[in-house]
Amino acid sequence: MNLRALDLNLLVVLRQLLEDRHVSRAAEQLGMSQPAVSRALQRLRAMFDDPLLVHTSRGYALSARAEGLLTALAQVLGDTERLISGPAFDPAISTKTVRFYGPEPEIGWLLPPLFERMRRLAPGMVLEVKSEPREHFGQLERGEVHFLLSPFQPSASTAELHRLQLASLRFALVMSADNPLAQGPLSAERVAAASHGLISLTGRGGGLLERELVAQGHLAPGDHLSQPLRLSGFTSIAAFCERSDLVFRLPKHFAEELARGRNLVVRDTFLPADAEFTQVCLYWHERFHKEPMCMWIREQLKAIHAVDIVEPQG
Repeated sequence: MNLRALDLNLLVVLRQLLEDRHVSRAAEQLGMSQPAVSRALQRLRAMFDDPLLVHTSRGYALSARAEGLLTALAQVLGDTERLISGPAFDPAISTKTVRFYGPEPEIGWLLPPLFERMRRLAPGMVLEVKSEPREHFGQLERGEVHFLLSPFQPSASTAELHRLQLASLRFALVMSADNPLAQGPLSAERVAAASHGLISLTGRGGGLLERELVAQGHLAPGDHLSQPLRLSGFTSIAAFCERSDLVFRLPKHFAEELARGRNLVVRDTFLPADAEFTQVCLYWHERFHKEPMCMWIREQLKAIHAVDIVEPQG
C-alpha cells in the first residue's frame, strides 16, 4: 500500500466504528453525518479488503480481521497523537537536567530559589550551572545550555533569542574598612586615583567602571585605572580586599553578602549609571522555546520573581 495516499482520518473513523459497532452511533460520536461515515466505511472495506463490520440478526459484528485491528488501532493512533502533541513533561517524575550559564553574582542570587522549588516539585531533576568566564550568547545558539542569566545584551539583535526580565541590578563599591575610600565623601577623583580589582569575564578590556569614568570625563581617553589585580571569578574577592587597598565595583546585593561578617565596607557610587537599574534577564534560544521542561522552568522563575512579560529579543 502507498502510505502517501493514507488518510489518517479514516483510521479515526474505523476505531469509532469498531468500538460502537454501529454506523449511526459512530457518526454521532465523531460529529459527522451518517452518510459520510457510511462512505468512509466503504473506503475502509476497500482499503483492508475486508468487510470489517458484518450484518447479523443482532446488528453489526466485527469480522475476524476487525477483531485484530482494535488493539493495533489504539496503539497507532495513540502514538500518532503523542508524535503530534510532543512528549509530556511531569516534573514529579522527571530525571532531566536543565543547564544554566551566568556570572556568579546573578547565579547565586536568582537560582537558589529555583533549586529550592525544584527539590520540592521535581526532586529527580538536576540543575547544572556553569559560571566560568566565557562568552555568553554563543552558548545559547550552539545549544550548550538551556538558559542564560545575564545583565548584558547580545551584541547583535537576533530573532532566535527570547528574553524574560527577572530582576533589577544596582552596583556598589566594596573595599576594606581600612581603605581610605571607606571614609569621607566619594568623588570621581578619589575613585579614579584608587587601586582597583577587576573581574574579567572575557579577559579583555579595562572593565565597565573604567569605561564609565572615561564617558563621564573623569578619565581622559586612553587613560586607564590602576588595576594591579585581575580575577576570572568572584570567590576570592573578599580575601584580596581585606588584605590590600583594592576596590571592586560589584552588584550591590553581592557586595553586601560578601561584606557580611568581614572587615569590608560597601559604598554606593557616584556614577550616574549606578543610580539607575540594570535589568538581569533570562535568555533562551528558539530551539527550546516550546520544549516542555524549559517551559516549566520558565514558569517557575516567573512565579518566584513575580514577572509575567516575555519579550522576543530582536
